[in-house]
Amino acid sequence: MIREAVGLGLRRAGRLWGLVLMLLLVNLFTAALLAVPLARTLEDDLTNRGAARRMLYGFDFPWWSAWADAHPGTTFGPDIFGAGFAFKNLDLLLRGQLPAGLFLLRDAERTGERPAAGLDPTILGLGALYLLLQVFLAGGVLGALRAPRPEWTVRGVLHGAGFYFGRLFRLAVLVLLVDALLFWLYGPFARWADDHAREAVSERTAAAWLLGRHLLVLLALLAVNMVSSYARILVVLEERSSAVLALVSAGALCLGHFFRTFGHVLLMTALAVAGLAVWAFLDRHWETVGYRSQLVTFVLLEGLVFARLFLRVAVLAGQVTLARRLSGGPAEVA
Repeated sequence: MIREAVGLGLRRAGRLWGLVLMLLLVNLFTAALLAVPLARTLEDDLTNRGAARRMLYGFDFPWWSAWADAHPGTTFGPDIFGAGFAFKNLDLLLRGQLPAGLFLLRDAERTGERPAAGLDPTILGLGALYLLLQVFLAGGVLGALRAPRPEWTVRGVLHGAGFYFGRLFRLAVLVLLVDALLFWLYGPFARWADDHAREAVSERTAAAWLLGRHLLVLLALLAVNMVSSYARILVVLEERSSAVLALVSAGALCLGHFFRTFGHVLLMTALAVAGLAVWAFLDRHWETVGYRSQLVTFVLLEGLVFARLFLRVAVLAGQVTLARRLSGGPAEVA
C-alpha cells in the first residue's frame, strides 16, 4: 500500500504540474522580498572593489569574512552553496530556530559558553510570513487533490484557500503548541544526553549519544508533521470544523496504521534526499563563472525548488490516498 500511495501521489502531482508552477512563482516572489535588498547591499559594498571581480568568478573569503562581521545575523555565506543550505536548515530546525525562532534552545546559558549566532529578525519574520502563506494555500491545494481526478484553476485554489484558512490556521496554532511541548521536553533530554557524551570514554560512544539525540528529535518532528498533515486532510475531506478533533482523529489514524503512514513519509523523504544528492552532484561538476553560467545556475536552482514543491504536493496526494484507503473510502483515479 505504501508504494501504491507513493506512485499514485506522484502521478496525481504530475497532473497538477501547473499548480506546482504557481507555487514556485509564489515561492520566488516571497524570496525576492529578501533577495533583492540583499543584492542591492552586496552591489553597493562591492562597487569599485577588487573583490567584485573575484566574487564573479569564485568566492572571496577574506572579503566575505569582513563583510559578515559588519552585517551580523546575515545568512549569506559559503555554507549555503551547493547542498549546504539543506544541512544549515536542518541544523536550525534541530536547534529550535525554525519557525521564527520560537523554540530556540539556550544550552549556552547553562554551560557558560557563547551562544550560537541566531538569524536576523527580518529573515525570521519573512519565514513566519511564508509559513502563514503556506497555511493559506494548503486549503486550495488539498481542495484540488480531493477531486477524483485532480484538476485546478487559480480561482478554485484561491477559493479553497480562503474557505479553509480559518480552520487550518487554528490547526497550525495547535500544532505549534505541540511543537513547543516537544522542544520543552527535548531540552532536558538533550542536556542529559550531552552529559553522557562528555562522560563517554570513547569518541564512538560520545558520537552515538550526540547523533542519537538529534535523530530522535528529528523523527519526533517528522511524526508531528505527519499527524498535522493528516489533520489538514481530514479538515478538507470530511469538512471538520474543530481543529482539536481533527488533530486527535489524525493522531489515532497515524497511530493505528503507524508503519504505513510513517513508512510513506520516510520513503518520500528518501526521494527528497535523492533529489538533493543529484543537485549536489550537478553543483560539483558545474562551475559558475560569468553572467551566462549564472543564468544557467539560476534555472537549475529553480528546477530544484520546483522538484521539492512537486514532492510536497506528491506527499499530500499520497496521504490523501492513504487517508481514504485506511478509512475504508473508495479508490481514487490517478
